[in-house]
Amino acid sequence: MGVQLRMQPWRKDPGSLGQASLWLRQALDAEPSGAPTPLQGSTRADVCIVGGGFTGLWTALRLRELSPALEITVVEAGLCGWGASGRNSGAVGHWWGRLPTLLRLLGREDALRVLDASVKVLEDIRSFIGMHGIECQLREETSVWSTTYPNQLGAWMPMFKAAEAAGVTPPHRLLTPEEMRELFGAAPYYSGVAEDGAMRVQPALLVRGLRRVAAAWGIRIHETSPVTLIASEPHVVRVETRHGCVRADQVLLAANAWMAHLKPFKPYIAVTSSDMVVTAPVPRLLDRPELRRRPGGVNSRTLLNYSGTTPDGRVYMGRGGGSIAWDNRIGAQFDADPRMCAQVEQDLRYLYPELREVPVASAWSGPIDRSTTLLPWFGALAEDARVHYAIGYSGHGMGATALGGRVLASQILQRTDEWTELAMLFMRARSGWFPPEPIRYLAAHVIRNATVRRDEALRMGQAPSRLDARLAALALTSLPTRGVARP
Repeated sequence: MGVQLRMQPWRKDPGSLGQASLWLRQALDAEPSGAPTPLQGSTRADVCIVGGGFTGLWTALRLRELSPALEITVVEAGLCGWGASGRNSGAVGHWWGRLPTLLRLLGREDALRVLDASVKVLEDIRSFIGMHGIECQLREETSVWSTTYPNQLGAWMPMFKAAEAAGVTPPHRLLTPEEMRELFGAAPYYSGVAEDGAMRVQPALLVRGLRRVAAAWGIRIHETSPVTLIASEPHVVRVETRHGCVRADQVLLAANAWMAHLKPFKPYIAVTSSDMVVTAPVPRLLDRPELRRRPGGVNSRTLLNYSGTTPDGRVYMGRGGGSIAWDNRIGAQFDADPRMCAQVEQDLRYLYPELREVPVASAWSGPIDRSTTLLPWFGALAEDARVHYAIGYSGHGMGATALGGRVLASQILQRTDEWTELAMLFMRARSGWFPPEPIRYLAAHVIRNATVRRDEALRMGQAPSRLDARLAALALTSLPTRGVARP
C-alpha cells in the first residue's frame, strides 16, 4: 500500500529561536557555541527518526544500546528541545492518576502492569542522568494535588477509589487542614494530597543532555531540517527535508502534535495548547515564612494549573487546555499566545497572592497532542509497517517518552520482549474518536467556554449553571469507537 505523508509547514527560518521557552534559552546559554548541522543532500540510514525531542532521542539511545552497529539519523525541524520537550514544567510523573482509565480499558492485571512500568521508568531516567553526568537540575520535591476553589471536589478521588478496588495503594497521602495551612498559608488552597519525592528537572537541559550523549555515541543529528514528506518506496522509506533526503529501512515519527494532522492520527488526537508564565528570580521573597514551604504541583481544574519553583528562585505557573487547533494545524499562537498567557498570569496572581507585585519575566505556549484516552500509543502504520510512531502523550510526556523509547526500540528491531508486550497493551487501551471539522472545533470551543464559566462560578463560591456543568463534563470525553478504522 505505502504512505505519502506531508508534514506541516515549518517557519521560514528554522534556525530562529522565535518564541522559545526560557528553559531552552538557558540550556543553549550553558552549551559551547556552535551552529547546528542541517541535512544537506541524500544519505542512507538503517533508522531515521523524525523529531529530536524526548521520544526521538530516548529511542535513538536505546536503539544504540541494543544494536551498536545500527546507522541512526535524527532529523529535527528546529533545535532539539524547541518543541514540547523544552516547553513543559519538568515534572517527571507516572500514571497513577490514569488508574481508573487503565482499569476500565485493560482490566486489573494489565492495568497494574502498565502502571508499574510508568513508575519503574522514573528510576530508569534517574539512572541514565547520573551515569552520563547530565546537568539538568534533577531534584526530588513534595508535589501537592490540590483544590483551589471552595467546595471543589478533589480530582484525585477517582484514583483512590480505583486503587482501593484494585487492592493497591497510591503514593499520595491526604493532607489535613492544618497541613494545608502550613504549606499554603492564606493562599486559596482548600484540600489536597501530597506525593513526596516527586521528580523534577529543567526539561530543556535534559533534552540537550540527551542530544549530547546521542552525538557522542555516533548518532547523526540534523537540526534546522524540517521534514516535508515521508514516502514509501519498494525497498526503503524516503524522508525528505527542505534541502536533503534520508532513505531508511525503518522510520519513526516522533513529532508529537506536529504530526497530529496526518490522516492516521487525526480522528484520535486533538491539539490544544499549554501556556506558561515565569517570574523574575525572587529568592529572598521565597524565603519568607509564608512561601518557604510552598510546594509545587497541580490543582483539580479541568483546565488544570501546574506550578512550582526553580533552583534560581523563580516561580512558574502553567495551564492546560488553552488554544484549540483547527484541523490539528499548529499556528503561531502555539509558540506564544499573549491572550492565553495573560490569563495564566491571572491564575498566578490568584494562587500566589504574595507575588502580586513580582513581574513576569517570560511567557510561552506549546501544543499538546491530547489522545482520546489521555494515554499515548506506540505502533506502526497499517499502510507501511516500516513506519513507526508515538503520539498522544496528552501533556504527560516526561516519563512516558522514556518508556516509549524502550518500547519503540524493541518494536523497530522486531524483538519479542517485555517492551513489545507493553506496546500491545497500549494499543488495546485505544478507545474513542473525535468528530471531524468543523464540528470538532466548534464543539471544543463551546465546551471550553462552559468550563471557564463553571470554574469562575466555583472560584466565586457560587453554583455553576446546569448547562455549563453538563457541557464542562464533556471536556475529557470522546465518541465511541464503532465504525472508525485505526492506523
